[in-house]
Amino acid sequence: MKIRLSLLFLLAITALLTLPGNKNGRASQSGKGNTGAPGDETLNGAPYTCTGCHNDGAFNSLVFVSVLDTGGTAITHYTPGKLYTARVSIAAGGAGLSGYGFQMIALRDTGNTDLDGFSDINPNNYKIATINNGRTYAEHANVSASNTFNVRWTAPAAGTGSVTFYAAGNAVNGNGNSDGDGASVTSLKLFEETTLSAAGPQSQPAPGVRVNPNPVSETAQLELNLSGAGTYQFVVFSQTGEMIWSATAALPAGSSNYQIPTENWPPGAYFLSLKSDKSHKTVKILKL
Repeated sequence: MKIRLSLLFLLAITALLTLPGNKNGRASQSGKGNTGAPGDETLNGAPYTCTGCHNDGAFNSLVFVSVLDTGGTAITHYTPGKLYTARVSIAAGGAGLSGYGFQMIALRDTGNTDLDGFSDINPNNYKIATINNGRTYAEHANVSASNTFNVRWTAPAAGTGSVTFYAAGNAVNGNGNSDGDGASVTSLKLFEETTLSAAGPQSQPAPGVRVNPNPVSETAQLELNLSGAGTYQFVVFSQTGEMIWSATAALPAGSSNYQIPTENWPPGAYFLSLKSDKSHKTVKILKL
């Protein structure tokens, strides 16, 4: 009997150790922030993000953050006190993909202090969690079938200045641990509307992107109008969140053209994200 009880105890301990410790949110279950934001958890002096564990899968996950006004338009400058939607989208693809998770925080750039502007609504696929150091995060409430998380965010009071959103996104295979998952992190800077002149060259409006023709057949011709030269990342993902194509290119300011091969895409709707470190734009592509 003692041997049987000991064996049952050992099995119980093993089960507890192998349960998914952060299935219901890293901040909620472990009291940690892992978005890469200043002041989050560190390891050997460097930011320790979700990629530290969920990094050996084949999903090629990419995470995007955008802040939308009530009309659904992505903004680069916020109006103090106004309600917005802070959106985290995860693009991933591959066999065995079963769900998504995220964590996000918004900080004042001055002092990297918490804005505490997120608010929860029901029904939803996220929740708000405050950890012991007082920081408040939006994060998944459980493994989500959706790759998009829309969080209510109220802009801070006038005089706050620029703010930055930091986010981690994860695509999981549902095996109960971090093996075979894929994660990435990103950030988005917003400027206060009343300080446009002070923002100067730090801020760039969303790039102009026109797909011509649209719908497309073999090649998508992109007509670009960029306010600044730099390195831009192209990512195309399907309506289900599967990443279809990606590339990085050094592009000039002003008007230019770029081609995306689409001949092997199945017919349907796709979303093209064009992103630099200072701007972000998403457009829809229809494939014949």
